[in-house]
Amino acid sequence: MAEENKQKETKSTEKKEQQKPQEADKSTEEKAQLLNEPIKVRDYVYFTILSLEGKAWAFMDFIVHPETQKHEKDLTQAKLAIDAMDALFKLAENELTSEQKKDVQNRMTNLRLNFAKG
Repeated sequence: MAEENKQKETKSTEKKEQQKPQEADKSTEEKAQLLNEPIKVRDYVYFTILSLEGKAWAFMDFIVHPETQKHEKDLTQAKLAIDAMDALFKLAENELTSEQKKDVQNRMTNLRLNFAKG
């Protein structure tokens, strides 16, 4: 009985080891595929806008600051983040996808409404 269990464990380990190189190859192929086309600047602008949105919410004290895990209200910084989002949006608006445009416009509207309450 113990011998059978050892054989099963050995076979199971062998199968896992055989799968690992295939998984590694798949991962390498996926990475190579991802690098075939560079990330567009419009996507960096979009991600930057999303990052600024998080800072605005934090400085309006709706969420904790990710860096400090503390609440801190600073409406000057919140306004700067919102204004920077708006400036980046205007700069890249013609390059953004229609989905990205709608998303950014909704996010900025929500921020502005909450800032006005603030």
